[in-house]
Amino acid sequence: MSVRSNSKDNLILETSITLNTLLSDQGYPTDPRKQREVLACLRTGCKPNSEKSGPDCYYYENGEWLPAERKSTDDKHCKGSYTGISNQDTWEEQRALLIKKVLNMGRHYFDRFDKRTGELLESWYISGEKAYELLLPDVKKDFDRKKAALAAGNGPADPRLRGNISWTQIQKYGTKVI
Repeated sequence: MSVRSNSKDNLILETSITLNTLLSDQGYPTDPRKQREVLACLRTGCKPNSEKSGPDCYYYENGEWLPAERKSTDDKHCKGSYTGISNQDTWEEQRALLIKKVLNMGRHYFDRFDKRTGELLESWYISGEKAYELLLPDVKKDFDRKKAALAAGNGPADPRLRGNISWTQIQKYGTKVI
């Protein structure tokens, strides 16, 4: 394998190694898909979760670290796309999963990054209770649609469920951090 002679390419490679080493030394995730999450956490005073499962991060309130979820985008506005939600057999089981994964997270952060620089431009959060309330109708609709397709013999290619929290909802119910 040849070494690149372009100085900017070399700087990118060196910076990547430095960033990965710093993240590792701090006990933060080094997965490139988690880097935005880590950067948003550090910028907003949260503590990144170093475990592969569980909450994305923790925020500090009333003397304790509480679990939080993070969604990020580099679009024009913050938004929350909840995709890949495991589809349960019954609606009761589905609600129990949403309680665990959405309601029990104290906060849901919505971060927007600059496409070019990677800088965190804005961050908002809403409570787990409000996120659950907003997502429940979307997830229920998708649950019913996919169960009906399955019953009709037209099982969906991806049975996982989805829901969205819009920019309008974030502005209406959220607290701006940045």
